[in-house]
Amino acid sequence: MEEVRIYRLSEEAITISWEPKIDRDINALVLETDRRLYSRPFVGWIENVPAYHTLTVYYDPFVAGFDPTQLLHEVAARNLESSLFSGRKLRVPVQYDGPDLMMAAEKLGISAREVVNLHHSRKYHVYMLGFMPGFPYMGTLADELVIPRKDVPSPKVKAGSVAIAGHQTGVYPFESPGGWYVIGHTDIELFKDGKAYFEAGDEVEFYPVTE
Repeated sequence: MEEVRIYRLSEEAITISWEPKIDRDINALVLETDRRLYSRPFVGWIENVPAYHTLTVYYDPFVAGFDPTQLLHEVAARNLESSLFSGRKLRVPVQYDGPDLMMAAEKLGISAREVVNLHHSRKYHVYMLGFMPGFPYMGTLADELVIPRKDVPSPKVKAGSVAIAGHQTGVYPFESPGGWYVIGHTDIELFKDGKAYFEAGDEVEFYPVTE
């Protein structure tokens, strides 16, 4: 794994970057660094924003009174020899009745049943939350399910929709426009008391249910 790179994003933000690719081990290092900084924040620290292979650290330079770049180097370097971050294990019920199921199957050249079986046949790692609050980017899909985003996004995707695009799957926590193929939905409460159901680092297993 290549050396960690750290660069300034702005006067109030520094980004720690690992090898630029979607990789579970790299993401585990991102999340472990995130956890360490949350558990022992430095003076002036505000928040961390984890992504696939980067962690951006926001802080108040006037409160901090120092440049935390070297400190971040040391925290990230320690993680190279630490045990990797391990998140929660979640099982999510899905009704595979999505409006795009047949369309996705046709584009993939397989049956709708195969789409469903392939989708719930493996466990998924939540790499990050983004796009909207609580939306989990999970991977990776079986090769047979890899599909480009829609050419024309849907103007309205219902909350709870389970969808696929590229090498990933996700669940829409709120109604919104969206360009992923919706293959099902879940009735799980995706926000409760202001907290998202999914967290970066979770291991998710979908299982089919019927009404």
